Amino acid sequence: MAAGTLKPGRITLVDGALYRDGRPFFSVGCDYHPSRAGCDYWREWDTATLDADFRRMADLGFNTVRFFVFWADFEPEEGMYDPVMTARLRELVEIAGRYGLLCLPSLLTIWMNGQRFDPPWRDGRDLWHDADMAERQRDFVHHIAGALRGAPNVLAYDLGDEIIHVDRAASAALDADGARAWWALLAGAVRAADPGALVLQANEASAVVGDHAFRPEHAQPLDLVALHGFPVWTPFHIESVSAPKATSFLSYLVRRGRAHTPVYVDEMGSYGCDEATAAGYLRAAAHSAFAAGAVGTAVWCWQDFTTERKPYALRPGERFVGLLDADGREKPAMAEYRIFARRATTELAGFAPVPATVGVFLPEGDSDGGGYLSTSGSDAPAAFYAHLLLQQAHLSYEFTDGAELERYAMVVCPSVRHLSLRDQRRLERYAASGGTVLYSTGDLLHGAGGEELFGVRIKDFTLRAAEQEAFTWAGHRFPVDWPPGQIPVIDTAGAEVLAAFPNGSPALTRKSYGHGTAYYLNAPLEDRLNAPYRLQEAPWHRLYATVAEEAGIRPELCADDPLVETTVLGRGDERCGVVINHAPTEARTTVRRAATATDPETTEHLVLEAKGVHLSFWRAGPPPGTAVPPAPVKGTRT
Repeated sequence: MAAGTLKPGRITLVDGALYRDGRPFFSVGCDYHPSRAGCDYWREWDTATLDADFRRMADLGFNTVRFFVFWADFEPEEGMYDPVMTARLRELVEIAGRYGLLCLPSLLTIWMNGQRFDPPWRDGRDLWHDADMAERQRDFVHHIAGALRGAPNVLAYDLGDEIIHVDRAASAALDADGARAWWALLAGAVRAADPGALVLQANEASAVVGDHAFRPEHAQPLDLVALHGFPVWTPFHIESVSAPKATSFLSYLVRRGRAHTPVYVDEMGSYGCDEATAAGYLRAAAHSAFAAGAVGTAVWCWQDFTTERKPYALRPGERFVGLLDADGREKPAMAEYRIFARRATTELAGFAPVPATVGVFLPEGDSDGGGYLSTSGSDAPAAFYAHLLLQQAHLSYEFTDGAELERYAMVVCPSVRHLSLRDQRRLERYAASGGTVLYSTGDLLHGAGGEELFGVRIKDFTLRAAEQEAFTWAGHRFPVDWPPGQIPVIDTAGAEVLAAFPNGSPALTRKSYGHGTAYYLNAPLEDRLNAPYRLQEAPWHRLYATVAEEAGIRPELCADDPLVETTVLGRGDERCGVVINHAPTEARTTVRRAATATDPETTEHLVLEAKGVHLSFWRAGPPPGTAVPPAPVKGTRT
């Protein structure tokens, strides 16, 4: 459907951001089942409860509700749609619209809170490899989207929440082409039934950190992806819900996804903690996800449940993670989310990440399965800890697929386990053009990086970890926790040695290449930070910060506390600094904003509560040599 024929109020996607009626739009809402009915609400229909809940959501500042279309309720017999359920679906969307709420319906709902709500007629058939089941899914999403075609308040259609868990073996057997084909089939059916509709598909963190094909980099048939991030379910040894890693995890998922497609965080929140901890977590994590570039957030979930039926009989802990308790009392997390919702939809509306100075390049790896030649282990930790180190060094960064490395002043390649010749050539071209490469190796043979670019070569290997247990550079000692197995020992072939191991072999080297510089770290630094409390053992971020400083990179906004995140967002020539204390304790910090052509360096001395947030606003100065405008606008809001 052409933009000029879109229904009034319809959400569109422009340059990776949501718009409504030509204005920037950020979605704030929650995931919804009624407290009393739980997952049975389509059969135990109660319009009075829906009306009261949606009215209260709107009063609290929400603009979106995400709900679930249980396939078994709507198609009780194969190929036969229940007209009563379809009418109830339209009614739910109409009630939401009455209070100005957009709807995010999750179709093909089978998996919920760790249990299946299966249409009985599916009888275990494969959703991805069975042609008849593929057709049934196509027809179902076409039916639902057709039923809502006239509704202007559908934000997007979610093809199926965490549907990969309906059959993990079958979904894991799908390759990238298979995942793309399934997405394309169903997204096409939705768009045919409701032209102009946005389509996404929601998965938990394994879409980024796992090994299945339902990943953002394969999501070309979709308009955006939805990701869920809960600190209790990660492979990254997050020490507690209040730990700095916990509130940085969600923004990591957003940054990884945004390298390929816009990201909606349609489930966020915390399990396994008290109300005060949950509130602090939500405050920091929501603002960090926004600063990372998410297009919307929805909290899991609206209210604690009074029902004790499936899935809560098996998992009763799922009953108590609402923003409201069962009696309707607002928990402390609700107050925090209301503050965030107000900010995101008013003073922060239209702000987005400014162009990054640093790119994190994750090489393509070994996709063909090289048998005994393949490197064991996972690439996931390296990228997450690179994210943490860059955040702590206050460097502006984004993940990249390597297509346009030249737009970055510095490129980080963390703990590389496999570097193809094509990616090696990419890095060479980038460095030759004037860029700075910081490369750490994660494998003796396949992560060596290349002698031409880095000026080092493998000399041998050792099994004596003590020989290469630490190195010192720029006044800091960095211990190295090697994994079991062969430890590479390198020698120089034109590179300058900046730091050495106890056995005298190079640990960190630097080589000029063309107009640029290539740093080589002979240690899987980022990967080996993935252990409880290891991030606290040394100022690891100083290695990144020092390389950036030597490359002439100065953060536009920085703090003297590494656990305080500083992210700069832009809206035209306006700037917003989002300052977040990820620590579980109060932070007293000085925040510095770099000088511009029109303004000197400025400082703010802040006292931030645990998980506290501060916003600063200013206008970007013109580049050096341009006319200075009169009276630039300045301001600070907290």
